[in-house]
Amino acid sequence: MVEKLIEKDNKYYIEKKGKLEKVAIFTDHYYSLKPYNGIPLLEIDGIRMHLVKEYPNPLQYAKEVVKTIKFTGKETVFDTCGGLGYLAIEESKKAKKVISCEIRKEILTLGKLNPYSKDYFASKNIEIKNKSSFDYIKKLDKESIDLVMHDPPKLALAPELYSKDFYKEVSRVLKPSGIFFHYIGTIGIHKGRRFDLEIIKRLQETGFKNCKYIEKLQAIICNKK
Repeated sequence: MVEKLIEKDNKYYIEKKGKLEKVAIFTDHYYSLKPYNGIPLLEIDGIRMHLVKEYPNPLQYAKEVVKTIKFTGKETVFDTCGGLGYLAIEESKKAKKVISCEIRKEILTLGKLNPYSKDYFASKNIEIKNKSSFDYIKKLDKESIDLVMHDPPKLALAPELYSKDFYKEVSRVLKPSGIFFHYIGTIGIHKGRRFDLEIIKRLQETGFKNCKYIEKLQAIICNKK
């Protein structure tokens, strides 16, 4: 159920029985919605899950990503980490079908409170799976996906989503003409390491070519060999 969010002291609240209740959930991590130029973004343990440094709000990054990909309208997209659904919503405007995995039920609960996520749950061509994308991708048929949109959390939270095993599965499910979009965030260069180059090497070893890092998107785009 989409609620009216009340912005106060850089936090979001909803009103229940005349009282303000913070839009946050604490389980194994602390999940919350925070305003950024009037648009909710997701934080986990106080860490932003959206790239907003060069964008006016979290929605604009999703629009920029989808604009970069040349859609034909016939694509089946596998969206690995749904979050608040902003990227999946934009994909669904251009693709035939979007399969979106979100492993955290807490994030889906927060998304249902977010009016800007409404189309994530309402769109007829978005199929949401409350499952691990690593587990679910193994169930997808070989060469059944046109585009894999991979926007994982930081490496420390989900190292398996940066692994060769995961990339092999992405290569397996992509059609010969398939595209892999892989957000890597600020881990591109860290303490002298070029993590973007390390990931590109890993991708090349697991069935990808034409790997290109796009700085503005902090992401790698590549094709299946």
